[in-house]
Amino acid sequence: MKILLVEDNQGDARLLDIMLREVLSACTLTHADTLAKAISHACLVQFDIILLDLSLPDSQGSGTFWRLHEVVSDVPIVVMTGHDDEVLANELAQAGAQDYLVKGSVDGRWLLRVMRYAIERKRAELQLRQSEAKVRALYEAVPDLLLFLDLEGRFLECKPAKDFQTHIEPEHFLGKTIHEALPQGVADQAMLCLEKAVVGKGIASFEYQMTLPQGISNYESRFIRASEEQVLCIVRDISESKRTQQQLHFLAHYDTLTGLPNRLLFNESLHQAQTHANRTSDTIAVMFIDLDRFKNINDTLGHGIGDKLLQQVGNRIALCIRESDTVARMGGDEFAVVLVDVREESDAAIVAEKIIDALRLPFVVGDHEVFVGASIGITLYRPGHGDRDVLLEKADVAMYHAKERGRNNYQFYSSEMDAVAYERLVMENHLRHALDRNEFILYYQPQIAVEGGSVTAVETLLRWQHPERGLVAPGEFISLLEESGLIVPVGKWVLKTACQQGRVWYDAGTPVRVAVNLSVRQFKHQGLVDDVAEILAESGLPPELLELELTESMFMDSATSDVNKLTQLKALGVSLAIDDFGTGASSLAYLKDFPVDTLKICQSFVLNLPHNNDDNAIASAVLGLAQAMNFTSIAEGVENAQQADFLRERRCDYFQGYLFSKPLPVEELDLLLSGGKLQDS
Repeated sequence: MKILLVEDNQGDARLLDIMLREVLSACTLTHADTLAKAISHACLVQFDIILLDLSLPDSQGSGTFWRLHEVVSDVPIVVMTGHDDEVLANELAQAGAQDYLVKGSVDGRWLLRVMRYAIERKRAELQLRQSEAKVRALYEAVPDLLLFLDLEGRFLECKPAKDFQTHIEPEHFLGKTIHEALPQGVADQAMLCLEKAVVGKGIASFEYQMTLPQGISNYESRFIRASEEQVLCIVRDISESKRTQQQLHFLAHYDTLTGLPNRLLFNESLHQAQTHANRTSDTIAVMFIDLDRFKNINDTLGHGIGDKLLQQVGNRIALCIRESDTVARMGGDEFAVVLVDVREESDAAIVAEKIIDALRLPFVVGDHEVFVGASIGITLYRPGHGDRDVLLEKADVAMYHAKERGRNNYQFYSSEMDAVAYERLVMENHLRHALDRNEFILYYQPQIAVEGGSVTAVETLLRWQHPERGLVAPGEFISLLEESGLIVPVGKWVLKTACQQGRVWYDAGTPVRVAVNLSVRQFKHQGLVDDVAEILAESGLPPELLELELTESMFMDSATSDVNKLTQLKALGVSLAIDDFGTGASSLAYLKDFPVDTLKICQSFVLNLPHNNDDNAIASAVLGLAQAMNFTSIAEGVENAQQADFLRERRCDYFQGYLFSKPLPVEELDLLLSGGKLQDS
């Protein structure tokens, strides 16, 4: 306890000090012998209580108290005086001091009791003042209209509210009855509430609308028995509250981006449809729709374009269904549909085909023309058949089967699909541990120089050595790496391991350029440039022996950050290649704007050379473009001599394909590199 003792008599001060230390084991006593010193101490320290002598060298009588009280009004003050001034001390205790003591007539225990009482009294006083201040502020600032009525419903008094003053003045109510002042419907409800309040049934309230000069407003009126003769009516404008409730309801049940129902409202609609179907024995269909290629568009063109695309997709799907059906956005690029009153399975199939056809048409978003598809899973609910609570999960399983069958199609759920879905889940769980367990390995496919037939570069290819399934092909797990986000750490491991191996070949006297594929998610990763620089430095691989392969879609994004990233990568000294060139729907303008070194012709154009005229024209055009712009050209998927001859005649720089070599593990590639050359036919 911190105590300020204001006493000019040294003997009295010492006596009080002794008494306090006898009854308080832990206290800090500060002594001041003048009022000036007391005020100075009080301004610097927050004391718990002040013991004040009224007769001081620089102040006498009640003025001593009031001058100190003005400075520390929140600190309890106990006045100390002699017998001759006890009347004054009592008056001060009534006026503002918390108590008084007559010096020479108290002991330590009594002093402690008085001090504790003074502290409690001051605390209660402060709380009361705060409470009074709150009530006063509340009354003055309350936006409600307060009306006092007699027991018959006549308005006696009105406290105007600031939010009402522009359209309802006190004169509108005073002296009038409820029926005289209010519209008929509102007056009837008000009288019912008044009667309930009069007979003592607590608070009676009702809500209503009124048309006022500024528009329609919503109000709530509450009637409370205020006294034996009066009832208080509190009128509150709840228009803003109503609007907020409507907004909250929308946020809770609708997707803010598309305006479609969200997952919560979809589940409610599905439950209602099932309940109706159980009564009528009708069939309902549930569709789960996932957009194809949306992630690439979102990553390359940006989230703003992706959001606008989702809005257009939602509109197109909504046009494909009836008003009685429901379409919802479930999150991301996923939508769901409930079709009611489905007679046959073919009815749902027709709607699915309409949705796929509608989404197949190009979307114009800003300055971009983009294309997406849809993979749709469908399940049917027939009353009495199947579990009504897992319809969406079954449609989801069917949707994944649609993706596995080439995307942009629909599949109906069957029980056999569950086993496949479970296997996919198990594989994803295993993938999450594969990197830590060193289950990933790299294979390398040689790239052969057309002139001379030497191996000058290799493409790095990821394989998964599963402990139970053996070597897993990339087509079975790469998409899972992308969807789960594991592609970023796994991709970094691929880059690091390939650079380390490239350095081994360099030190062995067989230097080859190592090409590493980057996924869209890797390219968008903020730390990519730093990762590449760090890996090059740690491995010691010369930068010119590293080539990064990017898909054509990555070059479609004109975002400044991505252009800068390509420039920064090029500044490290590495080569940049466009993989599967010619398969993207984009402008060729980026070829002159971005630091590209190599074009890789997609194997889909090489497959039918030289027998397909269209592929012949495309391959020839790409090679001519590469030569005109001084790009290196690489043909993927070269599998026979006729393809090789066609490409050689058109001055392709490098071949890659099974005609020369399949992807090889490091040990076999070491043997190949030591031989120096391969035959191309």
